[in-house]
Amino acid sequence: MKNTFLLTKNLPILALSLTLPSVALAQTPATPTPTLPATAEKLTEQAPAKAVPVETPAAVTPATPAVETKADLDPTNPDNPAPDLDPTNPDNPAPVVDPTAPEEPKPFIPTGGMAALTEQAEIDLFTVGKDVGNTHDKASNPYRRLVQRTIMQTEPKPEYGFTLTFDDQLIAEEPTWGNATDIAKDLAPLGARAIFFANVPKVSAKTVDTIFAENRGTEARLKATTAILESRRIEFIRAIRTLIRIKCPADADGNQEYACEVYNHTAFHMNMRNFTVDSDQYKISIMGIEFIEACINHAYKAERPDWERARYFRFPFLASPRNRETQTALNAVFTKLGLVSVGETQDSKDYENESPTKAYDALAAAKSGRRYNPKEKGVFGRTEKPIALFHTKTWPNIKSGVVKAIQEK
Repeated sequence: MKNTFLLTKNLPILALSLTLPSVALAQTPATPTPTLPATAEKLTEQAPAKAVPVETPAAVTPATPAVETKADLDPTNPDNPAPDLDPTNPDNPAPVVDPTAPEEPKPFIPTGGMAALTEQAEIDLFTVGKDVGNTHDKASNPYRRLVQRTIMQTEPKPEYGFTLTFDDQLIAEEPTWGNATDIAKDLAPLGARAIFFANVPKVSAKTVDTIFAENRGTEARLKATTAILESRRIEFIRAIRTLIRIKCPADADGNQEYACEVYNHTAFHMNMRNFTVDSDQYKISIMGIEFIEACINHAYKAERPDWERARYFRFPFLASPRNRETQTALNAVFTKLGLVSVGETQDSKDYENESPTKAYDALAAAKSGRRYNPKEKGVFGRTEKPIALFHTKTWPNIKSGVVKAIQEK
């Protein structure tokens, strides 16, 4: 084994000596030939040593770089920057935008629902059970849900310049009164929307007076109230459903806006300013508010099953409670129902004067971004998204003034 190792070890040297050019041998001093052991000599005689050619290393092929992903392309890393988009480089062109190509149409979102809201603070206002606290987040300040806002988050300012709202009963009790359906049918062809703040049909504050006169004690009065409200449920829901299915004419893209929305104005239209939380009047008022919300919910689920509706409320006579304890209790009710209070910016006092001229003046002021109240200040203040307050029953008399203002876009 020892001799074999020596032979193997020296074979490369011998082979190299045989294959080197003569010039190289002449320049290199002769190296004494090593004496091989006997065993190695025998092996050499039997199998003459062959020259081992010197192999030339093969050309090295560069490794294919790994495909870079978006995560690998770091413009802040000089060793691995994001590729430059060069429109002149066919291997790495920048995307070419055709300025003449039509834009992809945006999905149509009808006005009036929560689907158009993007700000979380606005979404929270209409979220059932969401406590939105007090203005400026200060406990002594008014509750956000009870503040009579002069803006409706789900009503963008229309081309004609104002949001039209109508208070009180949807169904006329007298031949000379206006009906909500008449208003909707008159405004829809003009592309105008009507927002109704509704009471329950055929009841009023006088109905509550009768309940008090005929019943003694809270339990009996609340029971009588429930019976009266239930007797109006079917008629009320039917009226709401009729209104919220009416649509305006289609636009150039075939999209149609709903012509009406219906919101809460209490059942009996009682003045809530002096209510105390433990009074029967307050309890009956809350029963009415909850009843209206249940009816509106029923109607919208039937007519617009996928609709995320907003939940506005308007105080009768614009009179919110003064008592802090009552405000706190009412805020809890509004929070449970997801209600938000709304006021107005344009009040022509149509309930008193039924004047088409004053109705027009109120809306003309709105187009100039001004508020209006003929009884107090006339044209005054500023408003970005005017809200006009009218009453459903006065429509036959004020119609001409309202329509004129809409048509003067």
